[in-house]
Amino acid sequence: MLTIDEQLFAIDEAIDEVVAFFLELESVKDYQKAREVFLADTVLQEKIMHFQTLQQSYEEAKPYAAFRPEVAEMRHQLFKEKRAIDLNEKVSQLRQSEVAVQTILAELSQKISSAISSDIFVDTGLPLAAHKSHHGNCSKGGQKKHV
Repeated sequence: MLTIDEQLFAIDEAIDEVVAFFLELESVKDYQKAREVFLADTVLQEKIMHFQTLQQSYEEAKPYAAFRPEVAEMRHQLFKEKRAIDLNEKVSQLRQSEVAVQTILAELSQKISSAISSDIFVDTGLPLAAHKSHHGNCSKGGQKKHV
């Protein structure tokens, strides 16, 4: 059971300080700016909404592709629109800034978890980050098998 005491209040204050410090980081400000620019582009937002509608239509029609030749053209159009969105400078900038912020959050999470135990795995979600099994492969004797 959680006991509310001075230590809990100190942790709460420390969290508030970390959050305030985090929001002042240049990477976070860059992300916020990139997100504002991304959301403010109404043409881009309309393209994204159209893509999502087309994607939903394709997913609904996909099981019938053998009977509906237009499904192949729909798939082609879907890939074409996805590529156009992915190559948009504002989308690219937003994704780059998201990864920068995610990297900082991953480092912070890893530092916090390692302060508790080096055995705690933090899945950063970063594409090039080391991945480790959530459950160690156990060999005889209950020891973890390292591959």
